[in-house]
Amino acid sequence: MTELSKTDFIIQCIEKEISSDKVHELKEELDKDYRYLAGIAVSDVNAGENSVLEQFKIKGRDVLPEGFELAHIMCSGSVSPNKRFFSWFRPVAVSGDEILIRFRDPDWAQNYNLQIQVLLTNNPDEIVNVLFA
Repeated sequence: MTELSKTDFIIQCIEKEISSDKVHELKEELDKDYRYLAGIAVSDVNAGENSVLEQFKIKGRDVLPEGFELAHIMCSGSVSPNKRFFSWFRPVAVSGDEILIRFRDPDWAQNYNLQIQVLLTNNPDEIVNVLFA
């Protein structure tokens, strides 16, 4: 296995203030210098375990199924860094493409910042080796 350099991947954070139990839409362009989305993580600090990703799309295509329960991709700070990202889907080709996320927290009780982190890379085979090491 070759060693990854710091330019082989980037973690892009997508944030949104969650201010109600309604559906919130997050749209952001992914970093154009990276060609693949290889993983996703959501901090378990604020979002409720009943939260749902109503949609998670890139280029109009579903990356995760509609109504995906956030609990499946939540992680805590006590998890080792290379184990925080979930990547059971094949790397998705991107290059500055827009990501669209529709999110709902039915247990919302107070405002908080939702942080969804996506792992972008130019070397998907090597990054997957590190994630599953």
